[in-house]
Amino acid sequence: MKKYLVIIVAVFTVANVNAQEKFSIGIKVGQNFTSVNNVAVDHNTASFHAGVTTRFGISEKLGISPEIILSQTKLETTPPITSLLGGGSALTQPETYHLNYLAIPILFDAKLMKKLSVQAGPQYSILLDQKKDGVGNASMAFNNGEFAFVGGAKLDLGGFSLYGRYVVGLQNINELQDQAKWKTTQWQLGIGMSLFNF
Repeated sequence: MKKYLVIIVAVFTVANVNAQEKFSIGIKVGQNFTSVNNVAVDHNTASFHAGVTTRFGISEKLGISPEIILSQTKLETTPPITSLLGGGSALTQPETYHLNYLAIPILFDAKLMKKLSVQAGPQYSILLDQKKDGVGNASMAFNNGEFAFVGGAKLDLGGFSLYGRYVVGLQNINELQDQAKWKTTQWQLGIGMSLFNF
């Protein structure tokens, strides 16, 4: 974990030192549409994300955009995950699991046109908590973190922006060693607002 923190701090430092154009900070909010392979969950289950975004300009068209995002992954299963794990009799009532993450994407930002830019880069997500049906601890074992790759586009509307992203999980989120690998894919759609530009 320490080496990942060192990498994140290094990227922030390099971006700050090399910022040749400007620095901006803003907020964002949007929806997630998540699916997990090898698990009988409803695909593209909707949840939410919200956080703080920054951009360090490297040149007129290039920049680095580190973000800190609270993001939820919602899994709705039919049949319940407990029956998939072989625990107890097969139940028929669906179950919902909420996984709350602190996501830290570090994205390279390239302006294709004045108002349109593309973004891509790595993301590490720290699992903050997991709940079953939104009220208690989940009976499943999920990994404490997940690496992912993020790619998407952003449309600048003058103080506001619209964005769409695709997040591909690169790590098995299932901590149970005898089970199949579970990897997430997620669409993110949202709106951002610029707060400060320097």
